[in-house]
Amino acid sequence: MGSSCLSCCDAMYQIPTRVLCFVLVMVQGGILDYYLISNKNIYWYGWVAADVALGLVFIMTFLISYRHLSIIHRSRGSASTVQAGSLPLCYFAWFVYSVFLGARVFIIYRDIAGTLNHSNVFGPNTLKITVSGTCFVFLLLLLTHHDAIPSSKRKHKIEELSGTVVFDVLDAVDVLNIFFHKSQIDDLPNELVLAILIVASVNFLVPIIPLMVLNRMHFGHKDHSDGLVVMHRLSLVFLINLPLFVIRMLLWHVHSRDISIFPMKNLIMIFLVFHDLYDKRRADVKDAEKKDISCIEEREESKAMFTVESIK
Repeated sequence: MGSSCLSCCDAMYQIPTRVLCFVLVMVQGGILDYYLISNKNIYWYGWVAADVALGLVFIMTFLISYRHLSIIHRSRGSASTVQAGSLPLCYFAWFVYSVFLGARVFIIYRDIAGTLNHSNVFGPNTLKITVSGTCFVFLLLLLTHHDAIPSSKRKHKIEELSGTVVFDVLDAVDVLNIFFHKSQIDDLPNELVLAILIVASVNFLVPIIPLMVLNRMHFGHKDHSDGLVVMHRLSLVFLINLPLFVIRMLLWHVHSRDISIFPMKNLIMIFLVFHDLYDKRRADVKDAEKKDISCIEEREESKAMFTVESIK
């Protein structure tokens, strides 16, 4: 029975994952469109056209990645295994998706969130769950672009670069909860309100960086660029965790608002990033020192050999 299920899954190689990702993107977009249309006017139906365009981008991305990975899948066991190449549509699809998502989240939370009723189906809870679905979209999109074996070195590289995205998205959704309390928002400075919305919206765009790095790595088949990895880690600090930590401290200490436990997550991530960069730099310095010592030893040996030969 188990082998039959595996054979069936192999025959539909990653197709269900792609279908689920596409459906989730469309459902999420449809729900966000409903919030805009029902709370504003019919002109916001224009977002439906944006969702159609986004759906076409995802379909194109899935077709190319499916064809690409199918060739690799069929080549296994043959004399010459095909190596994975780059799939730039992966991060292009995420860019389009995150721009559309961030724009709608910005508008809905700024203009609509404070008027939502908890007793309605399309109330605050539905909005939070819908936006949080971004985590699932990222994971599914990532899964459709690689076939790394569990516990393999490739899988470890992919998880190392993409492992924080889920928590970062949930972090952004959490900081937006204050917009469901209109009285609390009205008392805040406009600059702080705008900062919360911008940081949260940018948070949805940041995962494009690990996707770009993974694309350059051919999703684990090649070594990664140190510069891109450093840029990704610094973006985790200066685009996500540090701004969100500062915002929460302002809400807590300056405006006496309740905050969640996510500031501790922000501090942990900042510490881990800088500690990792420190360890990497220390390892590079030690490697350079070892090379210098070996070069000096080689030169000394060459001088000694030359001296012996001269004496002879």
